[in-house]
Amino acid sequence: MNKIILSICLAMIMTGSFGQTLNLRFGPSFSNLNWNKSGADDYIFDEGIIGFNFLLGLDYLDFRYFNLTSNIGILQKGGTGSLTDLQNPEGITESSATTILNYVTFNTMFVAKLPVKDLVVPFIHIGPRLDYLVSYSQTFNLFSQFTETDQLNKTMYGLVAGAGVDFKIKRFKIGIVVDYYKNFNKIVDYTSDSGKTDQIDDHTFTLNFQAGYKF
Repeated sequence: MNKIILSICLAMIMTGSFGQTLNLRFGPSFSNLNWNKSGADDYIFDEGIIGFNFLLGLDYLDFRYFNLTSNIGILQKGGTGSLTDLQNPEGITESSATTILNYVTFNTMFVAKLPVKDLVVPFIHIGPRLDYLVSYSQTFNLFSQFTETDQLNKTMYGLVAGAGVDFKIKRFKIGIVVDYYKNFNKIVDYTSDSGKTDQIDDHTFTLNFQAGYKF
């Protein structure tokens, strides 16, 4: 994992010659968890959460209508729902169950741009990404069972795709970006010896403010 981080950082530094743009993105992340459990009629996580994400990136190979960009940062995912306690002597009660997953995320994207008088630049982008789980918090020990059996996937991979618009002022730019994180694997994909399954996946969007400076 450390080798992957080092390689991405070195690539970003090596491409950081004159004419490249250093970007800072931050804003809320909107996500929910889907837990498909055999024998269960309903979902544990039936509501989403609002977290945050923070990315530091570099635009390079920057031409008028396209460029490449690489980013590294922090991304929060998670979900919340209700658990029914049938053992409470005072009667059936429901408790809120919230799980928050904190990832280090990396991506490299192809960006297609359509400048309007070099002042307003709408764009779309897409590219591969890698997320690594560094920590998580939970109000109930729902995820601990998978950690103990080594069934919790710490590494998630997939695509990130989105669109936005930048406003340029000389060497500076500001803008807004919307992204969707598509997974190719699951957080949990477990089948017990008795044939019971647990599959946990997430759906995550981000809405970011972006600021950049061209060197």
